[in-house]
Amino acid sequence: MEKPGETAGTVLVAVPGGKGLMSTLAKHGFQVRACKNLAEVIKRFDRSTDAIVLGQITLIPSKMRLLAKALTRQPPWSDVPLILLAKAGSEGKKASQRTLEILGDANVLVLPPPLRIVALMTALRAAARTRRHQRAVRDLFNQREAALASISDAFSVLDRDWRYTYVNKRVLELTGKRKEELIGHVIWEIFPDAVGSEFYQRCYRAMETQQPDHFQVFYKPWGRWVDTRIYPSSDGLAIYRADVSEMMEQQKRLRESEQRLHVAEERIRLALEAADVGIFDYYPAVGVIRWSDRCNELFGLPAGTKPDYVTYLNAIHPDDRHIIHETIREVLSPGSTGHYAIQYRAIGVADSRERWLEEKGRVLLDDAGRPARFLGTILEITERKLAEDALKKAKQDAEDANRAKDQFLAMLSHELRTPLTPVLMTIASLQRNHDIPDNARRDLEVLRRNVELEALLIDDLLDLTRIAHGKLELRNDAIDVHASLNYALGVSASDLNEKQIKVQLDLAAKEHHCWADAARLQQVFWNIIKNAVKFTPARGQLRISTRNDAEHYIVIDFTDTGIGINRELQPRIFDAFEQGGSGVTNRYGGLGLGLAISKRVIDLHGGKISVQSEGRGTGATFTIKLKAMETSLLEGPAYPLDHDGSARDSAEILLVEDHEDTARALRRMLENAGYQVGYASTLASARDLAAKRHFRLVISDLGLPDGSGLDLMGELGDSGQLRGIALSGFGSDSDVAAAKAAGFAAHFTKPVDWERLRHTIHRLLDQRG
Repeated sequence: MEKPGETAGTVLVAVPGGKGLMSTLAKHGFQVRACKNLAEVIKRFDRSTDAIVLGQITLIPSKMRLLAKALTRQPPWSDVPLILLAKAGSEGKKASQRTLEILGDANVLVLPPPLRIVALMTALRAAARTRRHQRAVRDLFNQREAALASISDAFSVLDRDWRYTYVNKRVLELTGKRKEELIGHVIWEIFPDAVGSEFYQRCYRAMETQQPDHFQVFYKPWGRWVDTRIYPSSDGLAIYRADVSEMMEQQKRLRESEQRLHVAEERIRLALEAADVGIFDYYPAVGVIRWSDRCNELFGLPAGTKPDYVTYLNAIHPDDRHIIHETIREVLSPGSTGHYAIQYRAIGVADSRERWLEEKGRVLLDDAGRPARFLGTILEITERKLAEDALKKAKQDAEDANRAKDQFLAMLSHELRTPLTPVLMTIASLQRNHDIPDNARRDLEVLRRNVELEALLIDDLLDLTRIAHGKLELRNDAIDVHASLNYALGVSASDLNEKQIKVQLDLAAKEHHCWADAARLQQVFWNIIKNAVKFTPARGQLRISTRNDAEHYIVIDFTDTGIGINRELQPRIFDAFEQGGSGVTNRYGGLGLGLAISKRVIDLHGGKISVQSEGRGTGATFTIKLKAMETSLLEGPAYPLDHDGSARDSAEILLVEDHEDTARALRRMLENAGYQVGYASTLASARDLAAKRHFRLVISDLGLPDGSGLDLMGELGDSGQLRGIALSGFGSDSDVAAAKAAGFAAHFTKPVDWERLRHTIHRLLDQRG
């Protein structure tokens, strides 16, 4: 096949005896291919052929028709010339005429005899030039085909008779037809369903008006949305059709999303208006703020005001403007989420009213990381802030009042306890005198019990304060519950004997040890026994029993034959100050704190305390459940005061006490016990005395006129040889902790029980002996 730029193509020659002719043509640059007959010409005929030269003698009618068919099958751009060398005479004319009739519209040139070589070569050169032009058209046509084929849209061309003259691959894909089914056929015959459609009407209108058209339509036969562009010309229509179904579906979804967004925004707007919330958008690049009229109200601006950033900032209280600047820096800092929530005060521009506002929002950044937009909400919280301030003030007032109450109770405790110590010491000293008569001894016992009762009432008040503040702490150890019960009964023995109450013990629990605070557990047992004594008539009964349940708890029952408890009172019997009515209080006295403190102590131990009574006159049973150790770990009594160490009768003890009555009573008791006592009433005199004598033990009040017993213990205890016992009218946990931190080995809260003090002195001196 000839390429662009070649000077000549192939010439097929079928002339009997034409060797000289072919030689002459070859000498003049023609590419000659000799053919024996017409059949060989037909076989060798292709697109590289420039011309065909036939002698009239080779023209057999049957073969001529085959040649005519071969010529008609040429592509549209090709029209190969056929040069016929005619014979002389009338027969030659008839044969030439017959050949022209058979070949029809073929490009035929008849050269009459005699043959002239110049005329033939002129005709062949003209044929070569024509073929070069045809091939150039072919190349242009191929380029056009390639360009049209590259169009992703469906492209087709119709002539003025509505026949397809061109379709690209996309048309075939959309229609599902082959190219042969379309080219040369009328569009309305191929697609009869399109007749009368919008596409049909627009094509006819474009053909008539010669005006281009553009529209989108849903084409049912294809089931697709089609974007159609029609370009008319004098030769027909060029039609571009693009499948835009996906785009139309996206637009549909977008419209639905926009509709939903509009509905959602409208709902939000209505909700914000109902909630009196203002909304805003701030564009920092231009300083423009767009906000709702509610924001204008919040900043005291007229309705419809369009503020800028300066207006917004000026409306904020001067003391709170730093909040805005700091917030902007924070949300723009690396790692920030961009969200913020702040509170500030605003001063109304028009009404000068101060309002508390809460602003919540977020910042949106552009591609360069710069703030492009702030959006959010503003809500007035003035009432909430006022309520919060009032609540804070009320809380502070309550805390102040509570603190003042605690301080008052601590001071009251100190002032009440201090005078009790010399009373108890004097009673204890007199009771050691064997010469006093029995009636006087009984009177001293009455005095002792009432003084101790007052001390216990003071303890209850302080314990209640500790419970209220959650500061009641336990110092747990392995405790023998049976020993503790016996000890509590021993403490209450005089009260039980006085009312002739019969005590029955049934300590059947095999697992009777538990992890508990010995002193606090003693307090609970004593409270319950004390109540049983108080509310049981003379010659009544008190039964105390223990047992173990399947969960390894020790269950302790205190059953009395007292006045009982009404059923409606039982749910609140463990409340503070609850005594069952004014009649009970007037008759039996007390503060109603013992059971409240007992319940809290048992709760802290992880146990339970409950009461059961059938009502008035039927007695009551108090039950305590504590987790028992599954094996008996202790033998003998667990109460620490049962220790009986040997006294160091000749030991020197430094007594420091500024309360004269307390000092005199304590000094007398210590000296009667055989100790050598050095006495000082101030910190300075105690230092002087300690420098002159070798004391083994110091007993010091913490509150001294010129300092603190804590300072004294810190100085005297540096050697590690001197032990100390602290005395104080203040018995809080912090007071005890401070005494131990200063070096005191023990802390006694006034009034001081002599027996406990004596045991502690013996223990400390024995440890140093």
